[in-house]
Amino acid sequence: MRAPHIKPVAERELPGLGHAMQGGYYAGRYYLHGEERALVVAPRELELPAQWWDRPGPRANVRAAESYIDGLANTRAMAEAGSAIASRVLGMVIGGQTGWHIPARDELLVLQVNLLQVERFQRFGDQAFSGASCSAEYWSSTQKAAGSAWCLHLLPWCTPSTNWAFKEKWVRPVKSLPIIREPNAKDLAGSGSIVGHIPVVRHTADQVQAILERFINEDAGRFYGRTSDLAIELAGVQAGGAAC
Repeated sequence: MRAPHIKPVAERELPGLGHAMQGGYYAGRYYLHGEERALVVAPRELELPAQWWDRPGPRANVRAAESYIDGLANTRAMAEAGSAIASRVLGMVIGGQTGWHIPARDELLVLQVNLLQVERFQRFGDQAFSGASCSAEYWSSTQKAAGSAWCLHLLPWCTPSTNWAFKEKWVRPVKSLPIIREPNAKDLAGSGSIVGHIPVVRHTADQVQAILERFINEDAGRFYGRTSDLAIELAGVQAGGAAC
């Protein structure tokens, strides 16, 4: 199986909810293991009905697929255990993009809370969830117990429930992208920043100001350039060797 390509996204490049993004549609922000992420949902035509577990024999017990938030880890664990739908979703290439997975339970909740406010994802929209009727539910990749997993009707008033893994429900792939947050002037001046740790006793205020003016636009509150370049110049001033 090919390694997924997960392309980070700069914060300034995030579109509005429900707008096109990396092969799918932007579904909002959330946190995964302390890192802010952007969730992208696949187009409607790529969702499909499937069993969470379709193999005969004893009830499936995929202990590594019990995360409520890390759908990619869950889906990989499902695929390794033999889940056909998990392997299929992991292998998807949508709009030239890989890295898709079955959403974890709480990733389904992100879709519910955010996208059901967007007209195109509501009942008669072009990206409406097939679960807009009360007869359909969506699987998450989160196992509840041996032989069962979490699922959700993607309707505004519904809450997650569980069902037997051999039941057929809808699967709508998603992908999770790290968000690159660009530092601004306020960040650089705060604790833990490069500027906050430069000793000021050995260089003049005029030299420091001249350097900072080249990197920071105070009116816009934005930082331009590379923090490594800023650090080098400040270090040079500290050593008495910078030319401003």
